Amino acid sequence: MFYRKFIFGDTAVYYVETPVEGHEGKTVIGLAAYPAALSVNAQKLHCDSLVQVAFAGDENLIDYTQGLTMRNRSSTLLHVTEQTSDGTSVTTCLSDGAGNDYVHYLSYSPATGVFSVRVRYENHSGESRLLEMLESFSLSGIAATGRRDLSTRGLTLHRMTSAWSRECRLKSDSFSHLGLDMSWARYGVKVEKFGQRGTMPVRDYYPFAAIEDEKGVIWGATAEAPYSWQMEVYQEKETCALSGGLGDYEFAHWRKEILPGESFETHEAFFTVRRSGGVNAVCNALLHEADSRLDVPESEEEMPVLFNEYCTTWGCPSEENIEAILAALKPFPIGYFMIDCGWYKPDDKGWCNAIGDWEQSRLLFPAGISRVSEKIRAAGMKAGIWFEFEVAGRDSACFERRDLLLMRDGFPLTSKNRRFLDLRKEEVRSYLSERMLGFLKDNGFEYIKIDYNDNIGIGCDSDDGAALGEGGRQIAEESVDYIARIREAVPGMVVENCSSGGSRIEPYRMSKVSMCSFSDAHECAEIPLVAANVSRVVPARQSQIWAVLREKDSLSRVIYSLCAAFLGRVCLSGDVLALPPEKVKCISEGLDFYREVRDVVRYGDISLIDCDVEYYRKPKGRQIYVKDLKDRRLVIVHRLEGKGDICVPAAGYRVLRAFTDLSYSLERGELVVRDGGEYRAGAFLLAKEE
Repeated sequence: MFYRKFIFGDTAVYYVETPVEGHEGKTVIGLAAYPAALSVNAQKLHCDSLVQVAFAGDENLIDYTQGLTMRNRSSTLLHVTEQTSDGTSVTTCLSDGAGNDYVHYLSYSPATGVFSVRVRYENHSGESRLLEMLESFSLSGIAATGRRDLSTRGLTLHRMTSAWSRECRLKSDSFSHLGLDMSWARYGVKVEKFGQRGTMPVRDYYPFAAIEDEKGVIWGATAEAPYSWQMEVYQEKETCALSGGLGDYEFAHWRKEILPGESFETHEAFFTVRRSGGVNAVCNALLHEADSRLDVPESEEEMPVLFNEYCTTWGCPSEENIEAILAALKPFPIGYFMIDCGWYKPDDKGWCNAIGDWEQSRLLFPAGISRVSEKIRAAGMKAGIWFEFEVAGRDSACFERRDLLLMRDGFPLTSKNRRFLDLRKEEVRSYLSERMLGFLKDNGFEYIKIDYNDNIGIGCDSDDGAALGEGGRQIAEESVDYIARIREAVPGMVVENCSSGGSRIEPYRMSKVSMCSFSDAHECAEIPLVAANVSRVVPARQSQIWAVLREKDSLSRVIYSLCAAFLGRVCLSGDVLALPPEKVKCISEGLDFYREVRDVVRYGDISLIDCDVEYYRKPKGRQIYVKDLKDRRLVIVHRLEGKGDICVPAAGYRVLRAFTDLSYSLERGELVVRDGGEYRAGAFLLAKEE
């Protein structure tokens, strides 16, 4: 029986061959991972295949799985043909002996403690194969540690639910609550399967899962997911499995014909195993891994503050009002100025449904928009512009261009007032080259905000008759590829990923951009709560957070808004044309504080997110957010509705600086922030006592 053990950092990885119960002589090769310090008998972990694959015509190996999962089909009966390791990676070649061959790649980062995984299928069978599932990763043999019996008793599944303006909220369920218990007879599969269908992959859930036991051992994973994706917790025997990747045929209508000699490779997944620290520990590791893979323009290294005029002009930017805004922003150290939607607005229509033609408004910009970008640069900022280039609005001429549009069942794929461009077509590439790439170069823009405000769902038609899900996958891949085309057309271009806020902030797209719009939570009270949730999965230097300033705002509300934005990248907007001196002073002090702590924001580890708010729309409670970097600690607190002091662990620390109008003190190892009323906040920089 095949068995290999590798030690990477503080994690032991096991490749173990396991008999398939009820199938004499049949075995699978599984992958398990545990803290290296624990004693594990991997051959008793009941692992299933590390390659979870299914083809049309496959038999299911396990009872009761039809309709629940496509895991553990007959194509997972593989044997190892070769395995190599170079000290930080393991490459495993597997085959079914009939020409269906696989390469399983596992790579370890000593700097982050994170493993990356991907799988490639190679068709050497001599026949066309219809692939219906190939997941990016599968970890099996997961069980509660420190118990005499082998079981999943006491395990908790952590996920992140997501919706518009409510991205990435942590949801934790015990296995027992989910019904993920082994039956009395050791069969009868139970699967908790979740994910998303379509081109807004962070809708319903973010692609993340973690399994934690009562001793604090935790397995955490995320997956690149530009299109439909799934994750599964699979429970039958004494242990469970966690797997995920591209949505399969039953879940997302994805299947793909692989011709003889062709191959198909998954996107990467990432996992880590921690002995303690909970969700924050695995998220910190995954965040550092994500940050290490970024390739951003040099201007991004200093995390400049942004101004976006959307919440100032509400879709009606013009040369006149932008000139006035630039004058009002002179007291502040702003690096980027974003012209948001509406610059293309026809004279007789609104901006929302006019997207697609991308012709600048001569009424709003009589001297041309290039003159405005010149004024922005003259003010010492990079000029940015908004595009939603993948769609066409009902009021645009492009909306009726069937030669450019995505189809489903022969009809233009229409969602309310939007249709979608078929990015695979050469005609579309030529159209966008002229209307977008040429526009960016000709008008001196160095920043693009790419928005995307609807979803193609289950998929679209393809010229070769591929499944709807495969058509959708191709469109999503083309969409990501356009980021490289933009950066090639305008070297040094800063790219912002927006999709109704945070609906496309999954790892793959985020690895290609400079930053994202964390959410469409523009000026609501729950901004700090959503920002904290997003901070678990998006590196802080990429998470752009709104700080919208209103004329009616008190100084306390200004502080509240700025402190929320300190969780990532500060993006100012709002009523800045007539700021009184006291607000100018307050904002300046806040941005000066941010400059001092931005290295903690960028590099620090999340050590505490303590939020007792249950209902975001009527947020009663408070939030404590703490990040640590070496000997410094950043504490950000928000009091929403309710009363009471806020106490934060601070033993052995002293306060270096604060940005708040609340009273505070250090008492008995705690930073005590006094109750000052509702919707108040403070940010505190602490240092360890010498």
